[in-house]
Amino acid sequence: MENLSLYENLFIKADTLINEGKVSDAKEMLEDILAQCPDFGKAHNHLGWIHYNKLGNYDRAIYHYKLAMKFDPKYQAPYLNYTYLLVDLGKYKEAHEHINFAFQTLENVDYCNFYCELGRISELEGNYSIAFNYYLKSKNLAFSPQFIENMNTNTKRVYDKMTIFEKLKIKFNK
Repeated sequence: MENLSLYENLFIKADTLINEGKVSDAKEMLEDILAQCPDFGKAHNHLGWIHYNKLGNYDRAIYHYKLAMKFDPKYQAPYLNYTYLLVDLGKYKEAHEHINFAFQTLENVDYCNFYCELGRISELEGNYSIAFNYYLKSKNLAFSPQFIENMNTNTKRVYDKMTIFEKLKIKFNK
């Protein structure tokens, strides 16, 4: 237990380093944590994030996200981060299945962000009325004024892409 506390403290330091833009130092620290404690899920998530967002190494990101979910199945961040990665890679069906799995698996799911990703998937697939509804659901669950504004932008954008019939359907379903 004492060692776990040590690794948690190191993890917090690595997280702080990422927030300070010292990603290389954070990566090194996270790798050191995993060398000593290979089942530390949060460290895997953060390494996945670094590989995905900073290094563009998607295979390594997937590897770490999957380990994060395996070793810390109640930690929500890797579920959402893995979703972002799948959508960015154009793996929409897999992303949709993963979101459904997260909905069934996680307690206190962050529906707001997952609905936003479902909206993004639908928009990218050209299903604008479905995207519109997901973005609305996301907005209705949000608390952050910036996030709400982003959802307003998203709904306006997909509304502008809709056919007149899709717009009428939305108008009369309200």
